[in-house]
Amino acid sequence: MKKLLLIIFLLTLIAACLVGSTAINPFAASPVERDILFSLRLPRVLFSAVIGAMLGLSGSVYQLTLKNPLADSFTTGAASSSALGAVLAIAFGLPVALVPVAALATGLVGLLTVYRLSKTNGVINPVTMILAGVVMNIVASSVISFAKYFFEDSLSSIVFWLMGGFFVVDWGKLLLCAAVLLIAYLLFAAKALQLNMLALDEYSAQSLGVNVDRLRSLAFVVATALVAVAVSYTGIIGFVGLIVPHVARSLFGSDMQQNLSYSALLGALLLVVADAVSRTIIPGGAELPVGIITALLGGIFFLYLLQTRRERLWHG
Repeated sequence: MKKLLLIIFLLTLIAACLVGSTAINPFAASPVERDILFSLRLPRVLFSAVIGAMLGLSGSVYQLTLKNPLADSFTTGAASSSALGAVLAIAFGLPVALVPVAALATGLVGLLTVYRLSKTNGVINPVTMILAGVVMNIVASSVISFAKYFFEDSLSSIVFWLMGGFFVVDWGKLLLCAAVLLIAYLLFAAKALQLNMLALDEYSAQSLGVNVDRLRSLAFVVATALVAVAVSYTGIIGFVGLIVPHVARSLFGSDMQQNLSYSALLGALLLVVADAVSRTIIPGGAELPVGIITALLGGIFFLYLLQTRRERLWHG
């Protein structure tokens, strides 16, 4: 199954590089088409794969540590609070290098606020967490709306950015995001066994020597860093972290030693396909923001989860 998934992913990457406003025949490509392929299409497709892997991986960790199958960067408020920092950085004209830093700072503040509001007597209430995430989304959205109103000079760029997409991609951004993804994945992989213990029972994990608070804090910070970096470069691309972990658990089980890699791979596959659709669905060369496609898919999937949420969502 893993080999089949890898083959599908590689074929999808190749196909995504060849489709778009101008279809490219790799066996009869003109010099201009080769330039489009290697200078524009290839880095964009690889970038969408990396961002999808970041969002899928973060969603898997959020759902595990919060013990909530409806948790992801969007429903926990991490994405909107990260977007708030990025929007303010753009509005105030801060250097591009500081945009991810601002996104990470506000993302951590938003997620920790939601986490504290959802904790009662040391136990996380999943329903309260979702409600707190909704409130955080509302608060962040209101501040973002104020920024759009007050900073008129940055309005068009802010609105365009909030839709979510891969409009400006270069190899530097790709390498930076790939490095963040690799570091985060290695950290989670090293803690996979402890994360499995945390998923079963906190008290049992503590009795086995796991520092639950430290592990959960580390997971929150690293997962939010993934979201913040992704949001700072692509805008809000919601619900990838909600859909992918469920599919990974259904196909490959709940063991985090396997689920981490499959969530990252499926997230990359989903976003590569969504980006390819966004570049081809509108005739005439116009592009549909990727965030619109993932929001539509995620909204439908979210309603499905609300209707059918059962223990099998965790254990297949």
